[in-house]
Amino acid sequence: MPLSTGTDILSARESAQPAPTEEIMSTDPNDPTRQENPYGQQQAWGQQPPQQPAPYGQQPQYGQQPAPYGQQPAYGQQPAYDQQQYGQYGATAVPARPAGVTIAAVFGFIFGALGVLTTLAFIILGAISGGAASDLEDAIPGFGGFAGAFAGILIVLGLLALAWTIVMIMGSVRALSGRSRVLLIVGGSIAIFTTGISFFGSLGDENSTAGGVILSLIFFAMSIAIVVLLSMKPAAAFFGAHRARRGR
Repeated sequence: MPLSTGTDILSARESAQPAPTEEIMSTDPNDPTRQENPYGQQQAWGQQPPQQPAPYGQQPQYGQQPAPYGQQPAYGQQPAYDQQQYGQYGATAVPARPAGVTIAAVFGFIFGALGVLTTLAFIILGAISGGAASDLEDAIPGFGGFAGAFAGILIVLGLLALAWTIVMIMGSVRALSGRSRVLLIVGGSIAIFTTGISFFGSLGDENSTAGGVILSLIFFAMSIAIVVLLSMKPAAAFFGAHRARRGR
């Protein structure tokens, strides 16, 4: 073999050896000469790094998974937004309408219906009296003026009855809706005055029948019940809760 060929083979072997300053890192875990990576262990491709639990009261860092669904948050952590019940804060509970308010409103509607009949009766009688005033003046001089004044009084009483009827009906409607009880109390107070006069007047009248006295007593008791039922504590709480909801 030529000498130049041997020299070339030795040169190729020496060039294949690593530099004296370079170290070959072994991947065998049982190799005693294997050195650890000083900058930390490399993670395999696609492997998630282990997650450490957040300290007490500390929010999880970016990239950490939240708590599983249905798990209660730890002590000191804020609950999720969707766990709060919307509409509970600041809501004012309104009690159910008391039976006394309903009964008082029903009595108010009954008095309102009677008021309509009373209004019609006064106005019709006033119109008849006014129309007959001229005939009475021709028949009896001076009596026509008296008949005209009487007709005017009847018409005025009919207008007052109409106003009281409106108060009773509107008061009953507002009481049922919980807006106000003032109108119905005012109408009931007026009813106490009028029915009281009728009841005590029937007691002193010798011509009054037992049925008339009992009917006057029933109306008198109904008017008193309107004011009493609307003045009780359940009714006051009911109307007070509605005022609080309206912010008044």
